[in-house]
Amino acid sequence: MIRFASTIVALAGLLSAAPAAAAIYRVGIGAGCTHASIQGAVGAAFSSAEADVIRISQTQSYTQQSILIDQVQGALVLAGGFATCQSNAPTPGARTQLNGNGNLSVVRINETRTVELDDLDIQGGRGTGSGGGVYVTGSDGAVLALGNTLVRSNQGASGGGIAVFNTDADSGVGAMQLLLFGSSAALNNSAIIGGGIQCSGATVMLFDQSHVSFNASSDNGGGIHAQNCRVELRSSGVNGIVLLSNTASGNGGGMYLGGARSQGDIYTIDPYKPARIYNNSARQGGGLAVADDAQLRLFETSIEENTASAGGGAILLQPGAHATGDTRFLMQGTIAGAPAAAVECADPEACNRVYGNRAMNGSTPQPGSAILVDAAASTSAHATFRGTRLEMNNGETLSRHLDARGQVSFDGALLVRNIASGVLLDARGAANSLVVSASTIAWNNMMSNGRGVIAGSGSCDIDNDYLGTHLYRSIIWQETHPLLEAIGGIQPVCFRYLIGNDFSGFPASSDRLVANPSLANPVGANFELALDSPALDFAPAQPINSTRNGGPRVFDMDDHANRLGPQDLGAYEYVTDLIFASGFGAEDE
Repeated sequence: MIRFASTIVALAGLLSAAPAAAAIYRVGIGAGCTHASIQGAVGAAFSSAEADVIRISQTQSYTQQSILIDQVQGALVLAGGFATCQSNAPTPGARTQLNGNGNLSVVRINETRTVELDDLDIQGGRGTGSGGGVYVTGSDGAVLALGNTLVRSNQGASGGGIAVFNTDADSGVGAMQLLLFGSSAALNNSAIIGGGIQCSGATVMLFDQSHVSFNASSDNGGGIHAQNCRVELRSSGVNGIVLLSNTASGNGGGMYLGGARSQGDIYTIDPYKPARIYNNSARQGGGLAVADDAQLRLFETSIEENTASAGGGAILLQPGAHATGDTRFLMQGTIAGAPAAAVECADPEACNRVYGNRAMNGSTPQPGSAILVDAAASTSAHATFRGTRLEMNNGETLSRHLDARGQVSFDGALLVRNIASGVLLDARGAANSLVVSASTIAWNNMMSNGRGVIAGSGSCDIDNDYLGTHLYRSIIWQETHPLLEAIGGIQPVCFRYLIGNDFSGFPASSDRLVANPSLANPVGANFELALDSPALDFAPAQPINSTRNGGPRVFDMDDHANRLGPQDLGAYEYVTDLIFASGFGAEDE
């Protein structure tokens, strides 16, 4: 039987259990064996229209392997972990090693509709082309499923571990599938692009405890390189880590997602193990790179301790020369709009974080420790952080727009304890957009002496994709630092309903207040509002604004007089009930 078929059917509707009449071939030495080689068993299964199973015993070593599965008629399972050919079930936790022959992929799959690899350890492939461990070419409807299978220590030009190529150039995203189940992983592989996995015109999905770790590329995509692909990472991985310690000499240490047809979702499936992108590194985009009109969404995810040697410690948005539309990134703390399997975190403060990332060239700080937007003038890029906590990131700036078109939006976000050798948020450039709404920028962000919190335009244009600098319903308490290093004159309508320490250059207004915001316990990392905070019931209601802890907007306190309306300023409303938010983009006025 196909061990993971029921899971695949439930989640993707792709496979069905093997019929009772399916042939079972047994590979090895000794009683009960039908074939001495895996290739011989594949040949025997070639013409069968049934879902045949090849059980690979551990009665011999499998070296110099270059297994070709070419246009096999029915679904085919290669299952390892069987002690002998007479064993009717694999030994729990056992994997059968398949070692490559040094110059070809260990397993090559061509135009075979469904292949499943179970309980295997595929290593030592040295493909001169793509897919050092596993190389798959096929068209719409083709599926490769890995169950409890490791693909490790392989090399290839693209897809050092696994390469999946859809040969149907006109197919839609998702028409071909790569699925990792159980405790499957792409480990310690290397390539020019896509050190762990290379995807072209297909779908990559991680389930259960699968992960992509310790892979390397000499160009883009240390862990995963996905071009015009659908990527869905919904695994609890290694303590929640789905992309771990991958490196890229180019862009996207953990993952590079590029192309107008590329869509990605990363989300939590275990409320006690939030999805994490951890300790990846690259020249740009240490954790993630999103390029050329691709769209990536993160729900209840944490981006932690990634490093880039020059810009973009965590995330790089780079539409590039070939983009014609809009490159988009969304990170939020609710599962509104997420795939059905997504769950809320048990502790909201442990999720939806950008934490401890670094943008450094040696010891020299570089721009964008959290995000760098590098958009060509004729294209656009949008990054939205909704309810996100950005903390302990270190670089020249936390956020940086290069001198071209792009938007960064913080909604209900908390920016604390970051280190910037320049300003915190750098949005200089006439075509740039920075929107900070219902957010808290407070206390001990460390910036260069005398520098402002924000460098950007003093004007704004709501009707033209929120160009300029917009700051609404927020708290900015950074003593000794002015709010704004303005490019051009300050337009007061762009800066409304604010509490801060310094509004130098701003005309007096009842909707801007210089006052200590009185946070609950900032020393103890609690940045919610205290009961005596002047930020309570300060602004007109804008229910669409997010909150850091998933609490609702707006809650009008009966025993507290409204200043200009019932909404609290900053990332927290003074309640803890849960609601949901949805959608992309800027969301204030």
